[in-house]
Amino acid sequence: MNTLNVSIVTPNGEAYRAEEASMVVLGTTSGQVGIMANHVPMVASLKIGPLKVVFPDGKEEILAVSEGFVETHKDKITVIVQTAELDKDIDVERAKRAKDRAEKRIAENQEGLDVRRAQLALAKALTRIKVAEK
Repeated sequence: MNTLNVSIVTPNGEAYRAEEASMVVLGTTSGQVGIMANHVPMVASLKIGPLKVVFPDGKEEILAVSEGFVETHKDKITVIVQTAELDKDIDVERAKRAKDRAEKRIAENQEGLDVRRAQLALAKALTRIKVAEK
């Protein structure tokens, strides 16, 4: 069976590595993509959301990732993002507090507030909660 090596890199270094994955499912700015071995080489922009790594035995690992990029080669996927967290490592209560803060900032829409930053914070918090509570 053809498999993939998966590497997720953040500014702090490699955050995740998997060898012999059968598929990776992730959200690009053009839509959701499933990547298997021998996928056509590509580079795509990622949006905030879950990233799923599927193994030949059916086991799955899910991560919450921020915006970034993915690059694919014949048997290798490299994901470059600001943050990546495995579902088991997510502090759900912290994510819920971040969600509440972001929603409050968006609702207040105060002058000088960077609404886009609050929207990104909200998207990250919602993704973390979704991934953790899968």
